[in-house]
Amino acid sequence: MSRRSLLLFLLLLLFCMSSRAYAVDEENCLLCHRYSGLGRIDKEGRKHLYYVNESLYNQSVHAKVRCGECHTDIKGFPHGTVKKVDCAAVCHLVDPSSNTPFSHAKMIEKFELSVHGRGPKDKPKQHAEDLPTCTYCHDNRIYPPVSKLAKQEQGIAREILDRCRGCHTRDDWTNVFYYHFTERLNQRRSSKRMVELCTSCHEDEEKMARHNIKTVGTFRDTFHWQAIKYGDPNAPNCITCHAPVGYFSHEIMPKTDLRSAIYKDNLVRTCSNQGGVQACHPDATPSFAQGNIHPAQYKTGFYENKADALLRKREIEKGQMKPFQTLLGQTLKVAAGDQRYYQNIILLLIKYFYMVLIGGLIGCMIVHQVLDYFATRRELRRVVSKVL
Repeated sequence: MSRRSLLLFLLLLLFCMSSRAYAVDEENCLLCHRYSGLGRIDKEGRKHLYYVNESLYNQSVHAKVRCGECHTDIKGFPHGTVKKVDCAAVCHLVDPSSNTPFSHAKMIEKFELSVHGRGPKDKPKQHAEDLPTCTYCHDNRIYPPVSKLAKQEQGIAREILDRCRGCHTRDDWTNVFYYHFTERLNQRRSSKRMVELCTSCHEDEEKMARHNIKTVGTFRDTFHWQAIKYGDPNAPNCITCHAPVGYFSHEIMPKTDLRSAIYKDNLVRTCSNQGGVQACHPDATPSFAQGNIHPAQYKTGFYENKADALLRKREIEKGQMKPFQTLLGQTLKVAAGDQRYYQNIILLLIKYFYMVLIGGLIGCMIVHQVLDYFATRRELRRVVSKVL
């Protein structure tokens, strides 16, 4: 057998083995994408990783979707320039509720008309590049095992899945359907992760300024955030208020819109959150609902933003900064005479009072421990000298 024939035989054998090993991968994409080092660096220096973990993908939301269903522009090899996936494309999956091909198109249409969307096609919003895309918030999430779900929700356990298998004998279909159904019974993200996702944009001062929106950094000064931070399962996150019962997270509207959950006439219902996952304020009144959830719009801490800290440092060095007066002017951002102006002053004074008080107490404790240490050594030397 010639070398050329032998090489051709080995390549054919490798191809056949790969096809059997990845039977679910009908297009044999994992022939290359199974290698963890597969990637490239583009002209801008950004790294792109093209590795796909088959075992994780087969446990994910898109496990039954072929690669070509989403990457519709890839026709040959090597691929060349690959376009971004259009999440509105029609999948080969059939929606069991309507017996029609499944698509996210209707969801995306609603999203584009929301506060986060790009607006109508004939009148798109300005600075559309700042707005989130589907993949900014969503990924191909992995279904958790039944054992994990059983700990989170009563009635979800292995024996329940076995009851499904009594009739639905195809394990691949039954498992996917069961995991998908039980996944939706729980929040996709924890409250802490949800706040971190939302604030990744809404704490960006430059980005918010382009859209004439205030940053939400002061949410981290509220009781709601403290409850989230310390693991209270009943603590509300951003979605709890902006898309409570009766609203949808893909249809969040500006607070001036009648359809918004935080529109002034809808606040009582939003705060009470009747029938929601979190038991919030069932006895909420109109006056209670007028409270500020993102209070005062002053910056937390002295200078949490590095650029802001450098600016203040330069002002101090030049002798241009009268510390407390300038601090009030820079942080309160509310006109004198406004009721919130005086509320902000009180909140700021209380905050710094406790910072000084706690710092002073800790300092006194350190001094006490140091003095006690020297007193103990002095007493020990006195006892030793008596014994000797």
